Amino acid sequence: MTTASQEISPDHVADYYNRLTDLFGEAAGGNLHFGYWPHPHDGSPLGVAADRLTDHLIGKLGDIAGRRVLDVGCGSGKPAVRLALSAPVEVVGVTVSPVQVERATALAEREGVADRVRFVCADAMTLPFPDASFDAVWALECMFHMPSPAQVLGEIARVLRPGGRLAVMDVVLREPVAARDHDAVQRGRSMFAVPAHIELAEYPRLILSAGLRLEELADLGDDIVRPSMEALGHAVSAKPADFAAAFGVDAERFDTVVAEWAQITVAMDLGYVILTAKRPD
Repeated sequence: MTTASQEISPDHVADYYNRLTDLFGEAAGGNLHFGYWPHPHDGSPLGVAADRLTDHLIGKLGDIAGRRVLDVGCGSGKPAVRLALSAPVEVVGVTVSPVQVERATALAEREGVADRVRFVCADAMTLPFPDASFDAVWALECMFHMPSPAQVLGEIARVLRPGGRLAVMDVVLREPVAARDHDAVQRGRSMFAVPAHIELAEYPRLILSAGLRLEELADLGDDIVRPSMEALGHAVSAKPADFAAAFGVDAERFDTVVAEWAQITVAMDLGYVILTAKRPD
């Protein structure tokens, strides 16, 4: 089942990314998502591995030349811009963070794709778009920030045209959280603005309930979660005072907090789902 902490609202998520977008972006080569190491010992830095993960997701969309794509939880805008540079598509990105809209818009302008890529501040649970207005949708590592993933998937299905494809990458629970770890996990979720984690086994039901047809589902967590957490740990260690301030944590206690969260992450047995689905014709 999906475990959720309903006190974390979209406003909390927006505040989190208003504070941390620049720091995380610096650590991940302008990205705000994990990296992908299919060959774990290739030595790739996080930024390179994060771009590799974006490219993997682009491949899941199939032939989208000339199509209109919705980027749910667009973050810094780098994945949307990378998509637009790889194919003649129109991309609309949505995020609850005004800071991210500003950063993403500036990036699209610098890369010369602002005529095809735009970003708006919007809640994915109530998308401000007409029915059947996109040929494809992707949600790159954002579903765990949604208070109601089911509602988001329903909105995605609504704005997808018949035959349109959805591609999702999401941090998931491989197994339910043990009762002994519940309080610590809730503290971690509050710190990282995570209202919900979907269990891996639940995703097919959520996709079906949204009126979509599941095509592919895989868990690549072993090549994504732990190496990404290690790389982020190095970035945090390089700028502990900046990260402590952004998290609103006493600098003297920040190392303890980071160590606790690392232990919680192991206890949670996190996977990383990559799935594709279609809206039936």
